[in-house]
Amino acid sequence: MLDKLIKSAFLKRKGKFSPDTDSYRIFDGVGDGLKNAFIDNFSGNWLVSYNEKIPFVNFDDALPKKSIWIKELKHEGKTSPKCIFGDPISSNFVINENKVLFEIDFSAGYSQGLFLDQRDNRSRIMKTSKGKMVLNCFSYTCGFSVAAALGGAKSTTSIDLSRSYLDWGKRNFLLNNINISDHFFCRGDVFRWLNQFKQKDRSFDTVILDPPSFSRDGKKGSFSVVNDYTHLIELAVKLVNPSGWVLACTNHRKLKSEDFINSITLGVNSAKRKILDMYSMPMPFDFSGENYLKSIWVQIS
Repeated sequence: MLDKLIKSAFLKRKGKFSPDTDSYRIFDGVGDGLKNAFIDNFSGNWLVSYNEKIPFVNFDDALPKKSIWIKELKHEGKTSPKCIFGDPISSNFVINENKVLFEIDFSAGYSQGLFLDQRDNRSRIMKTSKGKMVLNCFSYTCGFSVAAALGGAKSTTSIDLSRSYLDWGKRNFLLNNINISDHFFCRGDVFRWLNQFKQKDRSFDTVILDPPSFSRDGKKGSFSVVNDYTHLIELAVKLVNPSGWVLACTNHRKLKSEDFINSITLGVNSAKRKILDMYSMPMPFDFSGENYLKSIWVQIS
């Protein structure tokens, strides 16, 4: 039964992506008939994620794939995926998304280097960044920053707690033949950097906020989307140039869209700015299950 569901989901998506995109979600849980299983295709390398034990699957040999990896979705003891089919990838490899190259590494731990559900937001960032100064908070491997740079951004600034992720981001810049001299990589706490930028009168045309639902900095404390997003918006909005934009995202599944929008509005009001425009970006079509990712584009007065 599951084999048939996977084949049906694959065929439903087949041909809907241009040759410039080789990575996307093949099977999206409840949207494709099984709520506990997800399959992402990274340039022919399939990553099967599940949060409950799933029955053994004989993946159809007719479906094109180089390897199959499995990853259990657990809150504790998060580990790297394991290869169950094909030749294990011994090192990182490169995928293509709308002609943008990204480094992927299945051995890097729980996350592989790029969140495919942000594909449409990255595309919009690329289309709207010409001549802009872009700030990418919680930047991970700098996917948004690379998209902005390729779209002609005047400069990008990427902030992340992890030096290794920022180094990964630099490699993504170099993969796309981008000179990093006009792009900045800031290691540390986002709140501290936002306050520091305000003190130095730095401003940006676009600010991207895509934090984890919860994170902990051993030295400084912790961050929670539910408790801290309003303050995050307030600090970010204070740095936005007139008529600039904030992209506010969260993948917190239990946070309702209306509550998230309310926290954004409160943050803008606290910064003593006004909202000129606001709209929600839907998830990419291959993510047909739960609408867990909330992406709100906000234009600031």
